[in-house]
Amino acid sequence: MAGSHLTPPQPTRDWVDSVGDRIGRARAAGPWQHGTQAGRSLLSSLRSLGPKPSDHKPRLLIEAAQKGLRKHGEELCGDWVKLSTTDTSFIAVLSDGLGSGVKANIQATLTAEIAGKMLASGAQIDDVIETLVATLPTCRVRRLAYATFCILQVQDGRDAYLAEYDAPPLFMVRGHRLQSLPLQERSIHGRSIRECQFNVQEGDYLVMVSDGYIHAGVGRSLKLGWGWENIGRTIEQYTEREPDAYQLLNFLAYMCSKLYDGKPGDDATAVAMRARRAISATVWSGPPADKALDPVALEKLKAEPGYRVVCGGTTAQVAARLMDTPLKVVWDSKSAGSGPDDERIPPIAHLKDVSLVTEGIVTISKTLERLESAASIHDLPLKEDGATQLASILLSADKIHFIIGDAINPQQIGDLVRGRPMRQLLLEDLMKDLRKRGKMVTAEHI
Repeated sequence: MAGSHLTPPQPTRDWVDSVGDRIGRARAAGPWQHGTQAGRSLLSSLRSLGPKPSDHKPRLLIEAAQKGLRKHGEELCGDWVKLSTTDTSFIAVLSDGLGSGVKANIQATLTAEIAGKMLASGAQIDDVIETLVATLPTCRVRRLAYATFCILQVQDGRDAYLAEYDAPPLFMVRGHRLQSLPLQERSIHGRSIRECQFNVQEGDYLVMVSDGYIHAGVGRSLKLGWGWENIGRTIEQYTEREPDAYQLLNFLAYMCSKLYDGKPGDDATAVAMRARRAISATVWSGPPADKALDPVALEKLKAEPGYRVVCGGTTAQVAARLMDTPLKVVWDSKSAGSGPDDERIPPIAHLKDVSLVTEGIVTISKTLERLESAASIHDLPLKEDGATQLASILLSADKIHFIIGDAINPQQIGDLVRGRPMRQLLLEDLMKDLRKRGKMVTAEHI
């Protein structure tokens, strides 16, 4: 629970850098390390095809990643995180239940879910606090609330509101320097709340942590624990590498676990966030049911910003014909897969003004498999086949629009499921997976 933020000796910059280097190299040592090199390689190649910077003030998006380390010996983590993203707002709630285990988990979950849903529906913080006070009890012995919380709400990627109750203060790093936020304290329904409003800029990093991070290493490698100030310095130094939210999160989780010698003495949860330009992707799969609408589908693809993807051999041929541009198939082992699991992945193709061209059913099916084992782009395998590249684009994008053609391929009538093409069913599974990740997904049939 909340306590004084004591500061142990500051680690040297070389120490932080050396740990970061080891994380980048040790791909098999943990879930946060797997596939980093692959992610960087794929991101580099995809960015050359993706959206280009514009002169006008770009819309920002808050990229967020969260990870909880449960107390050693407990089955459940006593912290809970609720993340909500819409086209205009972002909400992050981190709640820390009193104690640990099942009871703490229930109280933290209720607190985060109630606060997140109420704020997303437009409620004010006073109403949220009133509801939480009326819903959640206090501990009779310790006279403390059963759960603390930290709430961050960002409108249009720039206007931020922060509310904290008995939780470690939010870290905000801008230009690799920890910023001081103009927090003010007021009482709401008998609870002392720290709150402030501030502006978010592109490149800002924001981090929430529960008390388990503050006290990491107590009685082990650090007498007084990691400490708020020392965590802030570590974030300052690591963000000089310009990491994304997932890389920053995994670095902090690695450091926290290391300070606990792999056996956390308290539930420790972090939410890492980065303000960046929103990335869009459009996927066109399947020709329209009416051939006369082929040009309409192509114009919809070309009109959207960001990455443009064509899935399906027939769809690619339609696009190439309308654009009067040759479709160049890449016949090599890298693009078609070189391992036994990838032998059936058809090769990709190149088409002018299109980021990626792939085959349909097989590639989409393999893309789903890639996503099942990847929390972020850094978890993807070191491969360049169509499924891996498609998964990379989908994990990189924040807003994804699907243009789904309703034409039925005569050669695939045997694959119909209740009168619907297998391709469409796979696309629905793909969209369901992306929505669970907080992506803004839309679709239209043509």
